[in-house]
Amino acid sequence: MSKHAGGNHRGNAHKKRQPQVAVDEDNPIVQAFRNYSIELTTKHDRHERIVKLSRDITIESKRIIFTLHSIDSRKQNKEKILEEAQKRLQKLIEVNFRAIALELRDQDVYQFRNAYSAGLQEFIEAYTYMEYLSRDDNDESPKSVSDWQALQSVMQYVEDPSKVKDEGASVEEMDVDEEKGGEERQAKKFQFFIDPTEYVLGLSDLTGELMRRCINSLGSGDTDTCMETCSTLQMFYTGYISLNLQRARELWRKITTMRQSVLKAENVCYNVKVRGGEAAIWGSNFDQKLAEDVDEGFY
Repeated sequence: MSKHAGGNHRGNAHKKRQPQVAVDEDNPIVQAFRNYSIELTTKHDRHERIVKLSRDITIESKRIIFTLHSIDSRKQNKEKILEEAQKRLQKLIEVNFRAIALELRDQDVYQFRNAYSAGLQEFIEAYTYMEYLSRDDNDESPKSVSDWQALQSVMQYVEDPSKVKDEGASVEEMDVDEEKGGEERQAKKFQFFIDPTEYVLGLSDLTGELMRRCINSLGSGDTDTCMETCSTLQMFYTGYISLNLQRARELWRKITTMRQSVLKAENVCYNVKVRGGEAAIWGSNFDQKLAEDVDEGFY
């Protein structure tokens, strides 16, 4: 067979190809895949909206924590700063978390947990730190913070029928509302679900802020606050270490960081006891890394 014959054969085979058949939209399989596509697209868009809201919560929570660290007993600015922090935290609850709660309404919240986890943990850190600082120093009872159920009770909302379309309602929900012909809709209650696991992780980050408060108090000469904060850190560490959850990698990593914070605070208190009023002047290096062979006391 000649080369030309082979080439003609391939050309004829190319010419005999059938034209592309139009997709039958009435086919049940095609309709099912169209629905899957819409469902996945809707889920992805909702996930992205929640990520943006969580990012805003994270940024604002960090700013609130920074503001709370500016409390100085010498300036007598505690009440003013706490009032500002409470207003800003309340705004996060009423605006950002409400928007996320609307997005997650009638959804499986665990599918979108990673989208808002960072923001929620940062908010819990800021909220509990504000609560800790709000306790009266003259009160003999020990300072405490809200548990996850108390925080959950704050995240309760009531739907405003006049603003449903402006608060993240999906396209399908809007169509259903329009089909009702303007019928009166009863106000529905909903909430932002706080996973207890997220609360435990967020609360563990509070110890880092307490350690910074202990060191800052030394610089301002408030040694009583140093001792009190160190005692609080030790109680936190005792409680977390008793959980004995080595397999929970994220929590165990936070516990390891917590131990470093406790040692730094204890180093501050040690300098206060030994050097007294000269501790702030000596200014020991509290950021020294621990040796690798130090017994962590886990076993």
